[in-house]
Amino acid sequence: MFNAFADKDENPELPGSEWDLNFSEQNGKTKVSITIYNESLARMEKMIEMGFTEGFKMSMNNLDNLLATLSKK
Repeated sequence: MFNAFADKDENPELPGSEWDLNFSEQNGKTKVSITIYNESLARMEKMIEMGFTEGFKMSMNNLDNLLATLSKK
C-alpha cells in the first residue's frame, strides 16, 4: 500500500511511504505484520511530528475492533 499525508485537495505534503501488510492466522488468532518503508529518517521523524503515532494507534484499535466484530459472526 502507498501512504502519504495530503492537503484538502489531495496534494501530497511529503513523499509517501510504502507499506507491506500481512494477515495470517496463528492458533485461531489473526496476526497482523506491518512493515513501513520510508525514504529517510528525516521523513519518518516528520511523520511522527505530524501525528503519525497517534493516528497509527487509532487505526490499530479500529482494526482490532473490526476483527473482533467479524470473529463473532
